[in-house]
Amino acid sequence: MSPKFKILDKKNIHDGFFKMNEVTLKYKKYDGNWSNEIKRELFGGAQVSAVLPYDPVNKKIVLIQQFRPGTISKDSENYLDEIVAGIIDPGETPEDTAKRECLEETGCEVSNLTSIQGYFPAPGSSESFYNLFLGEVIAPDKENIRGLENENEDILVKSYSFDEVKTKMNKKEILNGLTLIALQWFFLNIERT
Repeated sequence: MSPKFKILDKKNIHDGFFKMNEVTLKYKKYDGNWSNEIKRELFGGAQVSAVLPYDPVNKKIVLIQQFRPGTISKDSENYLDEIVAGIIDPGETPEDTAKRECLEETGCEVSNLTSIQGYFPAPGSSESFYNLFLGEVIAPDKENIRGLENENEDILVKSYSFDEVKTKMNKKEILNGLTLIALQWFFLNIERT
């Protein structure tokens, strides 16, 4: 299959915690012709693994909360209920990252990992790709604080019953898109079985 785009120029315009590239390209239109040149800024994008930790024996879902800077422009909660996620380190598989991040962020060891879906979370503005998993764990029976000090993490870990999570969803309290995708998949595919 031949590419449906031509990159004419790509340069890094920011290299901080996040990278930003400016890309000039043409793409093949549906009528077979090439588009005019377009220039777009793209976040360099992280390759991410994420895992929804759940305890099938005790029927619990483990969610984490941490401060998210992207929330500061909205009049909303700045500490979001989320699932575990982290950047895939060089030489690591998405599965290895999911297990490592779950242990780091929740203290839970994954006994069984199931692939849910890989997807682009914002392909109009980012080169990121997310690998989403379901991880079987033994849910903690009380809240605790986790995270890596060298990454300035301060993560609240809490276990919820399936019904408590559904209530949070029904009240529109789950505001993280990755978490919504994982939970919707869970309630469509796992809880029913």
